[in-house]
Amino acid sequence: MFFILRAGLVIGALSYLAINRDSPGPPGSLLASVVIPRPEAALPSLAAAWDTLPAATRERLMRDGAAEIGRRVAGALVTSRDTLAEADRQPVWRGTDNR
Repeated sequence: MFFILRAGLVIGALSYLAINRDSPGPPGSLLASVVIPRPEAALPSLAAAWDTLPAATRERLMRDGAAEIGRRVAGALVTSRDTLAEADRQPVWRGTDNR
């Protein structure tokens, strides 16, 4: 199994180096431009899609989004990471049961 993982790593590294061998610029720039799209290129189309929504829908989406952000922030501030149930905090009864 270790041989297969090592072979996969070597093949992946050689493939990466082969892709970037003749690329101009810093190493990895060709692969980054192919694999990772630039988010700033999508902004005009996103803005146009937002503008086509009715005003009431845009307002509702903004309110819902702000409320969700508020819930997540408040939940992160208030909740603890304690995973014990209330029954787990009770001491174990060591005695006879009075029935």
